[in-house]
Amino acid sequence: MKKCFYLSMVIVFLAGISGCANPYNNEGEGAVAGGLLGAVAGGVIGHQSHDTGAGMLIGGAVGAVAGAAVGSQIQKPEPPPQPAPVIVTQPAPVVVPSATYSGDSVTVNVSNSNGGYTAVVLKRSGNGYVGPQGEYYDQVPSEAQLQAMYGK
Repeated sequence: MKKCFYLSMVIVFLAGISGCANPYNNEGEGAVAGGLLGAVAGGVIGHQSHDTGAGMLIGGAVGAVAGAAVGSQIQKPEPPPQPAPVIVTQPAPVVVPSATYSGDSVTVNVSNSNGGYTAVVLKRSGNGYVGPQGEYYDQVPSEAQLQAMYGK
C-alpha cells in the first residue's frame, strides 16, 4: 500500500512539471526523463535499504530536478522566421497629352514603334494648320491622322 502511494506521488509530480514545457526548450522533457530514471534508481537503492517507496520518491524528485536542469541547457532549434511579404506596385502609366497649344502652333504627340512619342509641331496658317513636311490640314489633325507620316 505504501509503495503504491509513493509511486502515485512520483507520477503526479512528474506529470505536473511536464505540463510547463516550452516548445523550444527541452526542460520539461528532461524533467520527465530524469524523474523516471531517478525513480527507478531510487527504487532500486531504496529496495536495498528496505524502504523502496522513500527511495523512489527521493530518486524521482532528484532525477526530475537534474533532468530539468540538463534539459533546459539543450535548446531545440526554433523555426526559421517567415519572410516579409513582397509588395510589387506597378508604375503609373505615363499620360502624354495628344495636343498642346502654344501661340500660333500646336504640338501633337504621335506614338512611335519604339514605345515613345514623336512631337509633331503644326503651324497655324489662315484657318488651317501646316505640318513639318508642308502638308495642310483644315483643322488640328488627330494622332491617328498623323500616325502614318510621323509614327515610325
